Amino acid sequence: MTTHFRLVFTTCANASEARAMAEQLVSQKLAACVSILPNVESVYMWEGEVTQATECKLLIKTKSEKMNQVIQTIKQLHSYEVPEVQVVDVSTGNLAYFNWMDEVLN
Repeated sequence: MTTHFRLVFTTCANASEARAMAEQLVSQKLAACVSILPNVESVYMWEGEVTQATECKLLIKTKSEKMNQVIQTIKQLHSYEVPEVQVVDVSTGNLAYFNWMDEVLN
C-alpha cells in the first residue's frame, strides 16, 4: 500500500520555537499533527568544527500535496541558517488515522 502522506523531520533551537512552528503548521492546515521531542542531543559539523547542541525534534504529519508549503513555512519561521528538512514517504499505517488526517487537512 502506498499513501499520499508524509512525515517531515526538522529540529528547532528550543521548545518555544518548536511550539510556535508546530502551532503555525497546524493552524494553517499544513500539518494534521506535529509531535515535539524535547532535549534531543545533536552532534554535527558546522563551519569546520564538531558542534553539540540540545534541540527539539519535530515530527510533522502531512500530505504530499502540502510539502512545498510545509518546507517554505519551516524555512520562513526557522532561526537556523540551514534548517534540517527531511521527508519520509509513509507507505502504510492505521487507516483510521489516515482518514482523520484527510479530514483535518481538507
